[in-house]
Amino acid sequence: MNEQEKKEIKVFPINFEVYARSEKEVEELRMAIVAFIGLHARQGRAVDAARLAKAIANWDNNPIVKSRIIDYFK
Repeated sequence: MNEQEKKEIKVFPINFEVYARSEKEVEELRMAIVAFIGLHARQGRAVDAARLAKAIANWDNNPIVKSRIIDYFK
């Protein structure tokens, strides 16, 4: 375990822009992200910033995952 992994994980707010038709859609997205993180936390998996950033950056390296994600945005 390196020094960064030994540091205590803290909670930080995140704020970014996303395309939406209404604030309601944005709130639904926020709640879905919170639920996603909570689900994995309850199952013993950490959805931390470093891992999430890596997963998002590499989403297109797996053809099956890439295909499914592209289907959602069509």
